[in-house]
Amino acid sequence: MTQTTSRKPRSARGWSLRLKNVAGAGVLGMCSALIALPANAEAPARPDAELAQVHPFDIPAQKLAIALITFGQQSGLQVTVDPDLLEGLRSAPVHGQLSSEAALAELLLGTGITWDYAYGALMFRLLHADAGAVELHNTMILGDTEENSFMGATVIDRKAIQAFPGANGDITTLLQMHPNVQFSSDQKSSSTPGEIDPADISINGAKFYQNSFMIDGISINNDLDPGSHSYNDTRQFDSTPSRAHGIALDADLLEEIKVYDSNVPVEYGGFNGGVVDAITRRPSQDLHGKVSYAMSRSEWTRYHISGEDKESFKNSTSEQSQPEFKKTTVRGTLEGHFNEDFGALLNFSQKRSYLPLRTHTNGYNSPNSDNEQEQTRALDNFLLKTYWNINDRLTLDTSIVYAPQENTYFREDSANSSFTNINGGWQASLKTTYEGDSARWTQQLAVTDLYASRDSESDEFYNWYWSTSKDWGNPETTNSRSQQGGYGSLYQTQRGLDYKLKADWQTFDLGATRHTLSTGLELGYQRATWEREDDALAVTAFTRDNGTSCGSDSTCSIGALLNGSRRQYGNAMMVYGAGRVELEQKKYALFVQDEIGYGNLTLRPGLRFEGDDYMQKKSLAPRLAGDYDFFGDRSTVLVFGANRYYGRNLFKYRLADGRQAFTSRYTRKAQTDAWTLASTNSNLSQFRSMDIPYDDELMLGLNQRWLNTDFQLKYINRKGHDQIYRTRPYYNLDEKDIPTGYSKDYYVYLNAGTSETENVSLTVTPLQPLRFKGTTTSVQLALDWSRSKGAHGATYEAGVDREELDNEPVVFDGKLVPYEELPASDFNRPWTARLVTITDIPQWNLSVSNFLRYRGPYDQVVKVSPDAEVDGKTYSRYETVATAAAPTWDLRLAWDIPTGKDQAFFVNLDVTNVTDQVNKIASRTSTTVVSYEVGRQYWLEIGYRF
Repeated sequence: MTQTTSRKPRSARGWSLRLKNVAGAGVLGMCSALIALPANAEAPARPDAELAQVHPFDIPAQKLAIALITFGQQSGLQVTVDPDLLEGLRSAPVHGQLSSEAALAELLLGTGITWDYAYGALMFRLLHADAGAVELHNTMILGDTEENSFMGATVIDRKAIQAFPGANGDITTLLQMHPNVQFSSDQKSSSTPGEIDPADISINGAKFYQNSFMIDGISINNDLDPGSHSYNDTRQFDSTPSRAHGIALDADLLEEIKVYDSNVPVEYGGFNGGVVDAITRRPSQDLHGKVSYAMSRSEWTRYHISGEDKESFKNSTSEQSQPEFKKTTVRGTLEGHFNEDFGALLNFSQKRSYLPLRTHTNGYNSPNSDNEQEQTRALDNFLLKTYWNINDRLTLDTSIVYAPQENTYFREDSANSSFTNINGGWQASLKTTYEGDSARWTQQLAVTDLYASRDSESDEFYNWYWSTSKDWGNPETTNSRSQQGGYGSLYQTQRGLDYKLKADWQTFDLGATRHTLSTGLELGYQRATWEREDDALAVTAFTRDNGTSCGSDSTCSIGALLNGSRRQYGNAMMVYGAGRVELEQKKYALFVQDEIGYGNLTLRPGLRFEGDDYMQKKSLAPRLAGDYDFFGDRSTVLVFGANRYYGRNLFKYRLADGRQAFTSRYTRKAQTDAWTLASTNSNLSQFRSMDIPYDDELMLGLNQRWLNTDFQLKYINRKGHDQIYRTRPYYNLDEKDIPTGYSKDYYVYLNAGTSETENVSLTVTPLQPLRFKGTTTSVQLALDWSRSKGAHGATYEAGVDREELDNEPVVFDGKLVPYEELPASDFNRPWTARLVTITDIPQWNLSVSNFLRYRGPYDQVVKVSPDAEVDGKTYSRYETVATAAAPTWDLRLAWDIPTGKDQAFFVNLDVTNVTDQVNKIASRTSTTVVSYEVGRQYWLEIGYRF
């Protein structure tokens, strides 16, 4: 595939140029053809005068093939480019008044590409030190985005995605490479290695549910109840758990992952932490495909369990302890172009996990029921994407992503208690890009349907006494119960329609300054619902007597009981009535941003204005990023920024108000009596309008290129405001002031929290791969130090009492400190070192990837009892639990076995925690409970690509 630019005046933008197929052509093939020309075909002389001519260049870091085309337009030189040869390579940025030759040298820095001039055009080829096969490698593991991101954005490209020892294959696992991303302390718990959910992440200290997760620029945030992870809880009659990721994508679907952690452009909103944009793959030009099967299991995993817990772990009845598991992943891809301008890609993945567990607690074996049951996890991904190059100016992308997740559970010591939590959803989108004379116009329209629901085997729950007719429970326990049934089905949905318009205007000069203006508009509509379609009931109290009949009473049973009685019947029943709570939200946003160049100084001021009718709030977020290029060659650049990021108000705050009113309590005295209404529950949560939580950011960085290596040193300070927690108004209310229909213990959500986070990171990346005897190794080192303050709890469900609201002092390690000065209780590793290497050994068709991570020691903050007394006054007391450092080494071996042109069998082996380190996890609620991260674990994948 070859592209040649004709000479155009500089005012003609490169946007209208498209990469076209030329059958059988390529740079190497073209060079061979030129060499074979008759001897009398004289090549034009090298145009030294034109190469020495100075031009104003403005080429951002981007894909090298596109950068070279842009160079040709801005220099007026004819350029011949083979995008296939340059696939995976990225250019260095070029800005300022430079000769064409100097600009070209800067553009190609670190790519291993050289150039020559032949027959009227600049020709590009690989400069390789060794004779033999031509190999191109991307040296960047966390690379820059195409635009000048002011050190705020990084890209995990396709090669890094494929090479990283990601095991589970989810997006957040890949973010372990990122120095500004923190994970929960129990992310790798040895108790739950069979789970397949993506991990929660915090970016620069923000709450894990206040990031913006996107697919191709469209939000997939789940705002139904993203902080609730209690999948099997007796309190879950009126709620179901969910995750912040509305759609959990498999990384195999992705071309790259863009992460914005600071100096985030104004086109992104609805976050306090950062933006994670998963860019799905475009179809290849030729027909290609792939199918694979991957597996891990408990026999391939080293568990680390506390000695006193080993026996109970072995006989586990709960998903919180998984002594056995088997995880599998099936993937498949088919892609190609129907003609030069229209291509399609179909990709699927199917993840499964099987978790056999004991049915009864305390190792009890029932003679009358199954003593083992299997919980399962199922996550499917289906992607259909098309790309249509309609003409030289207009392209149309379409995509449909369908990603349902179904996790089945059962309740211990209970019959007929299975239920399925249903999460995930689908998204369909259209994207058009029009290259106008004055601007590039990008429009997106998307429909999203997310859910967090429960499908229960039974709508009725009975807490029977053990008897000869209810004999599946353990008769030797204190309560001697045989529980039966479940909590009923619930449906939570979040449906939305989103439209985005962005205009990237043609660069223009104004006096001595150069301006690149971007403007945009966003419109959105969402409907969120909570619904119980059918009544559910729970019979929790029973009377035992010697009656001889039950009639048609389903809450009555005849059978010999342990106390000598012959009959039991329900005398108290909770009815969770059918009902529905819903809300609608209309939202909008306008943004404008201007990248201004003045000599060696670049500034990017911007404003983002947002509003919605959910909280009836409007916000204006100013953002400013800038850099100063000391020598005009991007070798030493000082970067700075001051920004505000407004988050989102979750739908849970409104959907929680009103559910309890559907619940009633019924009683009866005798088995033949009719059930009578004893009480109707009062609501436990009242909705109130709140301000939108926001973070203020200050950023300072230095980007230095030295010894052919890129150094990025960055400091970020974030201060969080108006963070949302809940409290009980009775702390400040008389009982007479409690609103009608609400319990005296009711909660309200309010803007009660603040936080502060400091983060210092250093990333070191050689700009060229290390070469040794035909092998190439890409390397990246990332170090970070962070400190977070944020005492109000892990999520919006954390209850804040009167003293905490008033920021009264607490006793922390024996000293009185303000409550808000307490360190964060999670996502709080103070420093981490990461080293990533990717080594290609083409002689053996082998790739070896290593991820070494050293998480430094830290003190876990825990609230303890009893309270402390200082000078006659009582204060809440907090202590720390010293937690040792956690070193890990993850490894991937990827071996191809070629079977023909563009065809190969492949085998991938992932080994996580290669050295089987025993890394401690400190409890966030106890100073004595200890758990550990999972030990060495193997994943094996085999497949075929063509």
